[in-house]
Amino acid sequence: MRLTDITTPGAKRLRRAAVLALFALASGALHAAAGGLDRRVRVDPDTAPWRAVGKLQAISQNFRQTCTGTLVGPTLVLSAAHCLYNPRTGGFFPPASVHFLIGYAGGRYAGHAVGTAVEIGTGYDPDHSKETLGSDWALVRLDEKLGAGDRVLSMFREPPSIGAAVALGGYQRDHPLVLIADTDCRVLGRTADTSGRSLVRHSCVGLPGLSGAPLLIEMGDGWHVAGVAVTEVPGGASGLAALPTRLAP
Repeated sequence: MRLTDITTPGAKRLRRAAVLALFALASGALHAAAGGLDRRVRVDPDTAPWRAVGKLQAISQNFRQTCTGTLVGPTLVLSAAHCLYNPRTGGFFPPASVHFLIGYAGGRYAGHAVGTAVEIGTGYDPDHSKETLGSDWALVRLDEKLGAGDRVLSMFREPPSIGAAVALGGYQRDHPLVLIADTDCRVLGRTADTSGRSLVRHSCVGLPGLSGAPLLIEMGDGWHVAGVAVTEVPGGASGLAALPTRLAP
């Protein structure tokens, strides 16, 4: 029996108690997911810089992969390469099976477009993803213009400096219908994968689903994309961001 089918006063009290219990469990799970320190907050997908961030979905028959992406051009989305890899087929999703939803919140969205072409970071190998993590980025060309004005973010011209204040947000596992972000984190350092490609280590809190999200930095002229989230550490405030070729030193 669904909770909405309960109509008696006693049953309504039971329903309310059940809802509160579920909420408490969900809150506890969220708190534990970040190791007891969860700085994440819900952000408005219709305000800058989050207006440029959307939900990326790759669909093939009964399999769906969900990540986050960012408009870096009117018809161009930046995300993580592993978000476009289909482990069931052993290949990348065809561009036409990639969907991007901008302004997504609670099942509603401001715009929708489908991929027409995909560029995978040079050197990325899904069979050796850890070794090629620095190449774990992708650009998806869309069939519709979704980016106008402040819906598009430019890429930062150089890797962010150690200690720089950054923000990271996306459609994460525990809140897949809303945009959740850590707006109070910093760049911890730089590292590289085994192929020598650069990565940025940050202190942002995140869960799966954050992959492909932009590591954002605010400068005097506004917000910029300083990297692409490729790993997160559930239970801790840490993760890595890849630097697309045009960003890497």
